[in-house]
Amino acid sequence: MIELGESVELTISLSGPVKSIPRPSLPDLSEFDVYSSGTSSNISIVPGAINYQTIYSYVLVPRKAGDYVIQPATVTVSGKTYATTALTLKVQAASPSKPSPPPPSTPGQPSGHAARGQDFFIEQAVDSEKPFVGQQVVMTFRFYQGGNLYEQPSLKWPDYQGVWLEDLPPQKTYSRIVNGRTYRVTEIRRALFPTVSGKLIIGPTELTIPSSAFRFPFNDPFDLFANRRRQQPPRDQLLRSNGVTLDVRPLPEADKPTNFTGAVGSFGFTVQVDKDTAEIDQPISLKAVLSGKGNIKKLPGIDIPTLENFRLYDSGSNENISTKNYEVSGSKSYEWVLIPTSPGEYSLPELSFNFFDPKTGKYKTLTPKPGNVIVRPSSVASSQPDERSVNLIPAGSASLNYIVTDPGSLRGNDPARPIYARKVVWAVQVLPIVWLAVLAVFVRRQRRLEGDIAYARRKTASKAARRALKQAHDGLGDPVNFYSSIYAGIVGFVSDKLNITASGLTNDQIIAALKKTGKCDSLIDGFSDFLDECDAGRFSPAKPSGEKMREIYRRAENLLTLLDRGLR
Repeated sequence: MIELGESVELTISLSGPVKSIPRPSLPDLSEFDVYSSGTSSNISIVPGAINYQTIYSYVLVPRKAGDYVIQPATVTVSGKTYATTALTLKVQAASPSKPSPPPPSTPGQPSGHAARGQDFFIEQAVDSEKPFVGQQVVMTFRFYQGGNLYEQPSLKWPDYQGVWLEDLPPQKTYSRIVNGRTYRVTEIRRALFPTVSGKLIIGPTELTIPSSAFRFPFNDPFDLFANRRRQQPPRDQLLRSNGVTLDVRPLPEADKPTNFTGAVGSFGFTVQVDKDTAEIDQPISLKAVLSGKGNIKKLPGIDIPTLENFRLYDSGSNENISTKNYEVSGSKSYEWVLIPTSPGEYSLPELSFNFFDPKTGKYKTLTPKPGNVIVRPSSVASSQPDERSVNLIPAGSASLNYIVTDPGSLRGNDPARPIYARKVVWAVQVLPIVWLAVLAVFVRRQRRLEGDIAYARRKTASKAARRALKQAHDGLGDPVNFYSSIYAGIVGFVSDKLNITASGLTNDQIIAALKKTGKCDSLIDGFSDFLDECDAGRFSPAKPSGEKMREIYRRAENLLTLLDRGLR
């Protein structure tokens, strides 16, 4: 069941011992706009048998709501006709609460876009041309397809200078009538957060349709040269969208808090402790959570005032980011451990966080208070402090020893042996020195990680990339998130190793930076092909098979291992 304006994929698989499998005959699909999304072929060989398989994929876009029965597709092989099973599809009217896809913007649109009779064109637009610094801007890219393509095009994003970038999955597919012609539209959205004020120019996005994408797939998947002899393939087609200019406004100086740290958006702030009663030296957890809409990754730290009669330890922070409804939101939590040192009742001071709300154009300050904490004396102390131990052995019996029944056990425990000749004494003396040496190395490494960004990125690159690959593996059911995580992991690894900014980095720039190192020349071609496959997977309207995604995952792991060795 789908809603009007959405699409559904129809897949027909033909398999058998016949080498040349004819193309299936489709049933009457006059109630749908039909687009071919590709053809794939494979061969499997087992002892004593060869099996050929061809898969045809189509995208169906219903023209009106209703209940449909898709009749069987048929194919005739060696005089015998084979048929698929009939399928049912229910198409509901579009939900009133669900906004229909916005029409293509025409003001300022470059000439030639959406021209009458044009088969393919692209465009990009933003939802706000005059944002504040740090305010989210949603950039929407649309690919209009008026004809069939038999191979996925490649997409090249512009250089995003002066913005922080965040992808907004999933991509959308729907139909649209432009100049009296029905197009299939693929829509991709990205969130831009301007980091500087003034005019920012976002260049055109480019989409290349390879010449092979226009060629009708041949019936015999192994007869490669016959098809080339029949027709001259067209040239690659390059599509270029319009550019976008942002007039970024600086944040107002009026009423700006003196301790403003640059947060922009709409946020809430909560603070709480895990207990309101504790004993001396018993830890108390203090947790603060910032939640709302905005650039969660760039939210600043929270300053906590000095607490008398408490020792304070910072436990770090973590983020939870969501792109639901194509808007970056989420939460960032901060935790501290408080160790009380004196008994009493204490009122924990309020914490402060301020931000600029672009909707109201005003600064806001939030000051939640954790509350009170009662600290009691430690219960570990002796319940009878006046009791004193009594030595029952007279002072003159200092030489009294235990009775030893096995004289052999005295070996090595000669009381007359000097203390410096015992191994345990030397171990006790050397242990603090070893511990201090290890501590010094650890502190030195931590200081370098904090002070040397390039060093820190190199050291943490592999761990971050593995985490992205694990996220991709966990999301095998969602192709867009899978390919986005794979791409982010591999590109992020290279950018961290080379200490370059990953945001807005194009595939060509990544390859050029990798070539400059001179360390991975043998991997360049494979790396470039892998990035192109990830782009095709992210922006393709056709859903790849699970086996294909698992193969991409294995290749990503192998590529990451080779890059790690080469960039050491």
